[in-house]
Amino acid sequence: MLYVSNYVNIKAVNIIKGEQMIFEYVRANERETALFSVGCIFKSFLSVLVGIAIYEGKINSIEDCVIDYVSHEEITNTNWYKLKIKHALSKTTGIIWPRPQETMPVNMREIMEMRFESEPGVSFQYKPDPQIIVYLLEEIYGLEITELFKTKIISNFINKNYEWNREDIQGMKVSIGLLNELGQLLLNKGTINGKRLFSEEYYNQMVKVYSCGGFPECVPYGLSWWIENNSNIFYFSACGFGGQKLVVVPQKEMIISILSDMDRPHPENRDIIEMAIQIMATRLIENGMPIEQVQKNIL
Repeated sequence: MLYVSNYVNIKAVNIIKGEQMIFEYVRANERETALFSVGCIFKSFLSVLVGIAIYEGKINSIEDCVIDYVSHEEITNTNWYKLKIKHALSKTTGIIWPRPQETMPVNMREIMEMRFESEPGVSFQYKPDPQIIVYLLEEIYGLEITELFKTKIISNFINKNYEWNREDIQGMKVSIGLLNELGQLLLNKGTINGKRLFSEEYYNQMVKVYSCGGFPECVPYGLSWWIENNSNIFYFSACGFGGQKLVVVPQKEMIISILSDMDRPHPENRDIIEMAIQIMATRLIENGMPIEQVQKNIL
């Protein structure tokens, strides 16, 4: 049995199967909370925005080079002629980024002045590679990334409660309902509320393994999604510091959203995912146990 209430760091958990809310938990002191910090989950939204740009004809392919879409001066480092959009999304650019205490580049020109430690596509590093996607999308559309998020994604969602400041890219806050809709968008391979936002081909590209991954999740990595298997059940996740997780389990039509305290990493949240998949997908629901009894096994 899994008892979510025993995990004192957990703020909220939703488990959806198909379109039905199977399990819903909110910690007592979070009952009135509308928005939750999700950390690096914003990177998975960026991946969706790239899919939308491809579907709208703004980008041809993830195989295109970044420099094909951004204005630039003369480039002497030949690695820029090898760096593709898929490398920025899969954290395999090979760029040497500033350390946490150092100043981050504020535009694409400054990024293109940085050095490479390896050729693009060679190795995974949990670095700010997706910042390249921010500047690329802003140049393509002529809009700030937060406005693109609003007009291209949120306008198609039922849940529209969020905060995202262009000056604090990693400070995204969303409602758990909005997070669930991101899960539904992926579960439906690019459609949400009757509208297609990106192609099924791009969905397949997002959840394909591009590297063996590494810190902090230590599992294979796709296009800003972590790729896993549990008892031969394939699933993928958007993850943020503190154990924030959105898990999509396609073959079981399941979505698991977990929101947690941001005080430190919470690897124990993985236990909730693994147990929920086992309880919900392989034993109880499919064997006909009433939902009320399932909830007793989780709460």
